Amino acid sequence: MEVTDEHDWWILAANHRRTDPWDLIVFNFGTRNVDEVNWCLHHVLGCRRRSENGKNYSFGKPCTGKQYIYIPPTGWTPPTTEDDVAWERVRSTINSSMVKSLHLSLYAYRLSISGHDFSKVGYLLNTKRITARLDRTHPHAAEYVSGSDEIILQSLGNDPLDRSTIVHEAVHASFDYQHSFGVRTYKLDEECFAYVVQMLYLQKFYGQVWPSAWSHEFEAKATWEAAWKVANAFRGPGAVRPELTDALTKAYRESAAGRGVGTLDRSGHNGVR
Repeated sequence: MEVTDEHDWWILAANHRRTDPWDLIVFNFGTRNVDEVNWCLHHVLGCRRRSENGKNYSFGKPCTGKQYIYIPPTGWTPPTTEDDVAWERVRSTINSSMVKSLHLSLYAYRLSISGHDFSKVGYLLNTKRITARLDRTHPHAAEYVSGSDEIILQSLGNDPLDRSTIVHEAVHASFDYQHSFGVRTYKLDEECFAYVVQMLYLQKFYGQVWPSAWSHEFEAKATWEAAWKVANAFRGPGAVRPELTDALTKAYRESAAGRGVGTLDRSGHNGVR
């Protein structure tokens, strides 16, 4: 619905039988953080009118154009606190300077990503065109789902390993967004590429030597080791040798995640709406 200077969140909530105006705010912007709400009002709705105390933006003129908000359907309830934390964890990770400093271009996969691409994913998260939620029963540490434009987290851990899985999924989100502009990728290439980006991120914390703490066996170890070697080679003075990317492709295809993935299988992206 269109909003004007005759509306505020409390009036809108009462008009639509909501006792808590935050229901509408969370439905539209996916956050309870006041600074983030004001960011959305300014950058998404184009609000330029200040509240009487000057601390918040309000509906109405002056504004950059007509202003619209969405009204939640009857029966809708706000996300759980854990979902809010999951979204904030993903958003803050991708908007960090460390992630925006990542760049990678690999001829073997004919794929590339840059800080600009991560900034775009960060913007899509800020504006809730890409969402995030927690699912403790999910079979993977994290997953980007193209059909619903969301990143699912299995836990709310916040160490470099946890954040690296978010970075991995943000690579998929970036290519999903680029799908709308004609970029088409193969699942096998994109997965291997995302693992290398993930290892580049982890090397910012652990250096280029494989951490001794990872000497134990884990499901994706062979894939991680192969991607680690590609990341090291990318950071080196020469070109990445084909045998390194071939070894990564082989390791992924032999893993539980990559078993059955064909060379020409498409990624299944449909664009970020």
